[in-house]
Amino acid sequence: MQETASVKGSAHEEQVIIALFGALWGLMEITLGALLKGTRLPFSGAILACLAAVIALTGRSFVQRRGAILMMGGVAALIKIFSVGTVIAGPFFAILIEAAIAESLVLAFGLGRTGCLLAGAGMTTYTVFHPLLTQGLFFGGRIYEVYWATARQVGEWLGLEVVHLALFIALYLGAHALTGALAGWFAWAVARVARMELEKLERSA
Repeated sequence: MQETASVKGSAHEEQVIIALFGALWGLMEITLGALLKGTRLPFSGAILACLAAVIALTGRSFVQRRGAILMMGGVAALIKIFSVGTVIAGPFFAILIEAAIAESLVLAFGLGRTGCLLAGAGMTTYTVFHPLLTQGLFFGGRIYEVYWATARQVGEWLGLEVVHLALFIALYLGAHALTGALAGWFAWAVARVARMELEKLERSA
């Protein structure tokens, strides 16, 4: 009986942690997210994704349950919906897809330094592709032809060749990946220190 109660208590604690970090993620999206979008600050999506990575990965380090990050993302997405009073597909699916990317990479590589680095990089890099995906869904595949024609026209004006455009895109994606990886490393470091402090408290109790 004691063993059963302990398992239930542990499951309840995990649910509380998931709800807490998911709510923190959602509140960050509706407060800082609204501020960044209102000021039209460049790379606002990447900034939000980095912070989301820190929150999600730190929370996941305290929950030994598959799908925990995805559940946190679900909580955050619901809070985002309730904050605007209607379903806006773009932000809703962005949060869920970022959570799915992080969860997949953590399951594949673990919650160590490497897994957190890759999860953070994946979440942040996805922000580059999300507008392209959503606009493709709303406007159809021809929107990509418009983008490609525009990119080539700008390249001609600037005297750039396709290889230069490809290099720029690679550097742009690399900058996002590096920033996200740093966020993942920070989450790993914070979680590691927090676990060490909790172990000290348990030993001294």
